[in-house]
Amino acid sequence: MKFARPFLSTFVNKVDAKGRVSVPARFRDILEAQGARALYARASTSGPAIVAGGLAWMEQLHAEVAAHDPSSEVHDDFAYALLGDTVELGLDGEGRVGFPDELMRHAGLDGAAAFVGMGSYFEIWEPRALDVRKVQARRATAERRGQLRLPSREGGK
Repeated sequence: MKFARPFLSTFVNKVDAKGRVSVPARFRDILEAQGARALYARASTSGPAIVAGGLAWMEQLHAEVAAHDPSSEVHDDFAYALLGDTVELGLDGEGRVGFPDELMRHAGLDGAAAFVGMGSYFEIWEPRALDVRKVQARRATAERRGQLRLPSREGGK
């Protein structure tokens, strides 16, 4: 299995008068390496943020939904929330993206947007809200030291 280059670090960029924001150059490089000058985005189900990624992330989401019985309510719930609310957004020539108003409102984005790498995807937050979330995450991580584990592999050790 080839290791995909992860989305890492945090970058804060201004939201322009037309509601566009520059996607960090490092993130654009990863998106383009995955075969598109576009990103996929949806409202986070766990906080006031936009969740986004490239083709690899979209393939992963689709596979996770498809792993459920297509006639089940669980499949439909995940499909509505994870796929039905996802939009594909192209980057302009300057590497900017314009998020739909609904996503901008969900994340509380106005003058600036903070992009935070989450490995296979990234999130976009209002910068002060992200600062609060990072403090919460650091505290929780300190309390859970030693619990970070690799997933078990099926059929082998």
